[in-house]
Amino acid sequence: MAAPDPSDRHHQKDPAAVPAPATARTRRPSSSSVALLVGLAVNLVLCLRRVHGDRGAIGFVAFSHLNLFLLFGAIRCFDLSPPGSPARGRARLAAWLLTTTLTASFTWKIGEFLPLGFAIAAWAMSVATVLSGFYFMFLAGEK
Repeated sequence: MAAPDPSDRHHQKDPAAVPAPATARTRRPSSSSVALLVGLAVNLVLCLRRVHGDRGAIGFVAFSHLNLFLLFGAIRCFDLSPPGSPARGRARLAAWLLTTTLTASFTWKIGEFLPLGFAIAAWAMSVATVLSGFYFMFLAGEK
C-alpha cells in the first residue's frame, strides 16, 4: 500500500487542533427543564395541601406526580442516548409504559364521576391513545 501523499497534508485537519465534540452526556439541563421540574414540585405541594386527610386522593396525587417525574426522566434519557442504542430502546419503552399507566390512572379517576356511557367512551379513548402511542413509538419506526 502506498504512503499518503505529503501534498495532501494541508487538507487534513490536525486532530489536536480540532476541539472534541460535546457529548450528549455532558449537556446540562436547560432552564426550561429546571422550571418544569420546579413547577411540578410546587404543583405537588399545592395538591397535597388541598387534599389533606383523603388517603385515596393523596395516593393518586403522589402516584401521578411520581409518574410524571419518571416520564420526564425517561424522555431525557431518550434524548441523550444515541440513535439505535439499547438505552434509547429502553427509554422509549419506559416512556410508553409510564404514559400508559398515567392514562389509565386518570381514566380510572374520572370514570368514577361519569355516567356509564361517558365512562365507556373515556376508556375507549384511553385505549385508543395507548394503542396509537404503541404503534407510533414501536411499529412505525424512526423517521
